[in-house]
Amino acid sequence: MEFTPAEDAPQTSSYVQGFYLHTSWEFAYPFAVRSWDREDYRRYFQLLKTLNFNLVMFWPLTEAMPAPLSTPDRTELEAMRKLVDDAHGCGMDFWLTFCPNLTSRPEIAADPFKRRHLYPFRIDVRLDDPEAKAAYLAHRSEILKVLNNADAYVTIDGDPGGYPEAKPRQFVEVLENDRAVIDRWGVNPQQQKLIPWIWNGWGSDWEKHGFWNEPLEPFIEPFLEELRTLPEPWELLPGRHIREGRGNGRTVLEMTERVGLTEKSTLFCYEAIEYEPTPPAVVIQFDDIRRILKQEASLLEKSRGVMGNAQQPIMALPNLFFFARATSDPGYLDRSDIDVLRDLAVFLGGDAELLVPAWQCLDLNLDSLPMDLAERLRGSLLSSVEAQLLPSGSEHYLELLARFAETRLEVLQACSDHVETSADAADRLCRMVSALYGWWLVHRYVFSGENGTDFHWDFTHPKLMSPIEAWLKQSRVEPQALIEATVNKLVATGDWDESRATVLLGELVDSDSESGA
Repeated sequence: MEFTPAEDAPQTSSYVQGFYLHTSWEFAYPFAVRSWDREDYRRYFQLLKTLNFNLVMFWPLTEAMPAPLSTPDRTELEAMRKLVDDAHGCGMDFWLTFCPNLTSRPEIAADPFKRRHLYPFRIDVRLDDPEAKAAYLAHRSEILKVLNNADAYVTIDGDPGGYPEAKPRQFVEVLENDRAVIDRWGVNPQQQKLIPWIWNGWGSDWEKHGFWNEPLEPFIEPFLEELRTLPEPWELLPGRHIREGRGNGRTVLEMTERVGLTEKSTLFCYEAIEYEPTPPAVVIQFDDIRRILKQEASLLEKSRGVMGNAQQPIMALPNLFFFARATSDPGYLDRSDIDVLRDLAVFLGGDAELLVPAWQCLDLNLDSLPMDLAERLRGSLLSSVEAQLLPSGSEHYLELLARFAETRLEVLQACSDHVETSADAADRLCRMVSALYGWWLVHRYVFSGENGTDFHWDFTHPKLMSPIEAWLKQSRVEPQALIEATVNKLVATGDWDESRATVLLGELVDSDSESGA
């Protein structure tokens, strides 16, 4: 179905309900946002609109476009520019996101843009180096001249980007350069905002102290004060992680409130919809959404709005739905998990008796999962107009749910019952590994891609792995014998070579035999 936005699409409300589309991580279609085409984006914008979102924030990954801009990269920028127009056609605002001092080495341009992995080629520009800064800002300006129609330009304060002892003034100089470009080239400069994303602690030293281990307050307070010098129009995007003790916790929101800038902010509830990084799986996070939105209720009331995100918005659909409903109506937070999932089934025009266990299958055991769930999902339909707006379509979405349920059921079945012989143990482990590998072949998640694009255990969701890990700890089969027998069975399937299977089985079996010792 091709979506054509209405000419009289409603305009956005003043209170922001935003969703961030993250294009960096590598997946297969339709999991990866970077794999979507224009029609997929247009559908998804309309789907977000039906869920009461009024803003899309988008990381175009222009950092993977080295200087000077090539003709193919300029073509990609023109395509991104059209996404802004498509969002506007749905009555939604569109914010573009950038890193503060990141670009890439020229050799990255050898790959088509959508296949580039930024991190192995990244260059962190020192803004205290006048020559490097001038070259970087000139290149950044060329990009913004093309992407001149967004409603706002968001720049994160690190992760990625930044460097030890970076000064707040250096960050502001980047934004002042952006302001000058937009003032000259923007389609409506008086309304196009600059938005610093307060997140990492500009100037912190991750290499020395480790990720998020350095106190952020000494970096954030002077940074917020320097931002007050920005020319209007500007706002803030302070972000928090999923829980206290994870990443920056609530530190940034607390400090933004302390200096009196909450009213100028949209609050980013990062990871509320989906924990990051997460290999593809349907993981229900309703309790996290309830806790976070209730915890931040007083700040959200004072703020300009709220933002959520997901790196794989297809699989995170239940959480996206709940977040959307709850940010529109806080009373919805108290609705039970089952009722929320049934509401989503109605929204999609599907059979709740099938969809609810499919969405919950990571938390259900064999006694609670219908053995024919995947087959019945494939024979069902999603009849609502909204379901047709899913990227790749409603039938493909049902197929993904079916494949996911099949994987979960196969692992649980292979882990069930008592193992009688060593051969039986190898047969069961072969089934488990083949199921996980089969699911990986569907989604092809490899995180940032810098550690290769082949299958690895890190690219499988921990909840899919946990029954296997528990089974291995209880196994009485000698580990090396189990590895050898299972390798033989995997090689016989024709999907594995002996060396790769041996390494992966060794990592899996040896680690669990050691942890269970």
